[in-house]
Amino acid sequence: MDTMTMGETSSRRAFRPEMADRVGAGAETPGWDLATERRIDDGKTLAKGLGWFSLGLGLAEVVAPGKLARWLGMEGTEPLLRAYGVREIATGLGILSRREPTEWVWGRVAGDFLDLATLTPGLSADNPNRKNVVTAMAAVAGVTVLDVLAGRQLSASQR
Repeated sequence: MDTMTMGETSSRRAFRPEMADRVGAGAETPGWDLATERRIDDGKTLAKGLGWFSLGLGLAEVVAPGKLARWLGMEGTEPLLRAYGVREIATGLGILSRREPTEWVWGRVAGDFLDLATLTPGLSADNPNRKNVVTAMAAVAGVTVLDVLAGRQLSASQR
């Protein structure tokens, strides 16, 4: 393995792990691996996006719970949807206001499971909007994957 001095650059990589003792950073430092052209991330970028998503979703749930309940065929759940909107806004603000938002992201994961449990009764055969409930559950499941990914990245970067 070749060695480099501080002034040399590599055409393959912006940072080489063997330079860690001279640069003062570990191999897991976020940045770009130029050999593979991939982003090495600590989850903070994804968490920030999820924070903004939480704010938008929460606002929709607080402002229009009736429309959402009708779309789902789950009339009567408006107060619960509004409360979930408040939860989403609080979570979004928590993620966006923290330097280390790990706990808030894991809170989103817990909220996702609560959302899925709340949507489950909408799958009943007598719900004419059952397809909308399936669509909503698929969306929640997709976002849950992103939430877990961000939570795992953030947790790993804290170790």
